[in-house]
Amino acid sequence: MKNRIVLVGYSGAGKSTIARKIANYFSFSVLDTDMMLEEKYHISVYDTFEKYGEEVFRQLEYKILLEALQQKNVVIATGGGAPCFFDAMKRINETALSIYIEMDPKSLAQRLRYAKVTRPLTINKTAEELLSFVTEQLEVRSSIYKQAKLTVKGEDLDFGELIRLLINY
Repeated sequence: MKNRIVLVGYSGAGKSTIARKIANYFSFSVLDTDMMLEEKYHISVYDTFEKYGEEVFRQLEYKILLEALQQKNVVIATGGGAPCFFDAMKRINETALSIYIEMDPKSLAQRLRYAKVTRPLTINKTAEELLSFVTEQLEVRSSIYKQAKLTVKGEDLDFGELIRLLINY
């Protein structure tokens, strides 16, 4: 197993939670690219989108991802779009063991609808609009997410099985 594990997948897939569990098991550190961005630039992801737009956000997010990929003995939870811009997924796969946390659009929309953290791309959408938006986004992003070296289902994830996959990889 590499000394870097990167979790990719859509917002709401549980990457941050799963990253903490994996890191705890292997005694690795956890890096969350959204939190790193907020700490480094002293602005929330939401406010970055609002004030500067998605293009600037994606550039900052990419820089943060490259910084995270320099660390050793880490589990990195990426923002939902992070692997989908520039050559991010290629960089992830060159330097880490990547895992796609795959979930059904309905499950993701349900989680996002009741999430504690407001996501810039999903705010102010009705349940139907949110499901439609997530479904469309996954159609675009899933081909990138599926470039990950491992794919696991996010619904009812068996953590023991995930650890066995990581150990045997």
